[in-house]
Amino acid sequence: MLLFSRPNRVPSACRRVAAGIPRALLLLGLGLLAAGIPASAPAQVTVQTLIGRAVTDDAHANEVNGAITRFRDRDIDGCRAMLERVHADDPKVPPPGVMMATLWLSVKQVAAARAELDQTVTKFPEDPEPYLVLGDLAFQERMVTDAAVLFDRAEELAAKFDSNAKRKRDFEIRCHAGKAAVHEARGQWETALAEIQKWVEIDPDSASAKQRLGSAYFQLEKPDEALTAFGEAHDLDGKLPRKEMLLARLYDQGKKIDKARELVEAAVQAAPEDAGVRLGAANWFLAHGDTAAARENGGKALDLDPKNLEARIVNGTIARVARDFESASKLFGEAHSQSPRNFVASDSLALVLAELPEKENVQRALEIAETNVAMVKDNPQLQVASLTTLSWVLYKLGRMADAEKILAQVSQNNSLSADGAYYIAQILSDKGEKEQAQRLLEQLMTNDPIFANRKAAEDLQAELKAEGSTKE
Repeated sequence: MLLFSRPNRVPSACRRVAAGIPRALLLLGLGLLAAGIPASAPAQVTVQTLIGRAVTDDAHANEVNGAITRFRDRDIDGCRAMLERVHADDPKVPPPGVMMATLWLSVKQVAAARAELDQTVTKFPEDPEPYLVLGDLAFQERMVTDAAVLFDRAEELAAKFDSNAKRKRDFEIRCHAGKAAVHEARGQWETALAEIQKWVEIDPDSASAKQRLGSAYFQLEKPDEALTAFGEAHDLDGKLPRKEMLLARLYDQGKKIDKARELVEAAVQAAPEDAGVRLGAANWFLAHGDTAAARENGGKALDLDPKNLEARIVNGTIARVARDFESASKLFGEAHSQSPRNFVASDSLALVLAELPEKENVQRALEIAETNVAMVKDNPQLQVASLTTLSWVLYKLGRMADAEKILAQVSQNNSLSADGAYYIAQILSDKGEKEQAQRLLEQLMTNDPIFANRKAAEDLQAELKAEGSTKE
């Protein structure tokens, strides 16, 4: 994941200071935030998604594709009828309610999916799959005890299930994976390890199983075994980070930074010509404040793979943190041209253009920021980031009142990022509310050690302290 690609939430104390902005400004007059949470874009559902775990042939492809089309056309009854005919012709496919639940989940309609699964439990009481899907949903909602009960029931049914060997194998894998997740959530690592090992026995070619195995070994203080498992995961799926990087991530989470650094450096030494390793190292060093090492690895990654979009974005981020806005605008501009709908690239481009002295650059930043707000209007998380960027660009254009309105609304919604908190501090300072700005910065520096505008925030904090000392 790219550094600074998502907001870092600021502490409640920061939000209270931000709330000091006049109450009248809390009403957003620009019409940029929609009321309520919009529906998410539907996930891609295919024939493989619905029946691939049950049958290996494509005898039902036409009928299932037709059902998917009807569902997308909102002909729910027609979709269900087609899936019921498919199951009647071939009982080896999943129950119709399970397939309907998958379709509902693809459009984020969890309640409708649950209703389908509840009916399936009654109509097909010996089928384990409804319990597995309900267990997954419960776990996602952090209802760990409910998930444990559901996975246990699925395991009981799977042991007796004998009508489809392909589905039975899938059930066993999912039971072990689900039960392992429950034990992981409870910190019961010995038991989790046992479940994952059973999963690996059934599916030794699963990179996910080997990665989970490595994590369990690490938690049991067996780093050598963890490294071996991570290496096997990488061998099975070359898209995964190298074993050293996976282990470094866990040491990082445990605040053992020196050990994590050793592993990152070991990964670079073992695969110096691997662009993915270099990018991972660049992100790690940047996250830990080593800009020089980040720049070295990021530059090497771009040399190895000049067309790599992520490499451009990573190097642009490094330049932005170093406040080299000319270089950053070039890199983000190239990334934006390569992928115009990549939000990180376009959002970052707007932010760095706004820092350049020429007014035409800031005006272009405004155009990009406004386009982004419209582009991500159905994504609540990205909407916050896009509005924060728009507010800063407006501020840079001298439209402080408009900028203030947007930032006030974002902070009121409990969604202020670390960079957003800095923007509010700058606005408060410019309005002469120095003490409020200083309190906000103190909270920000304590709780957010790394964010893109940290250097600017440090400079503002030093300036405010100097002003305070002069007055005394």
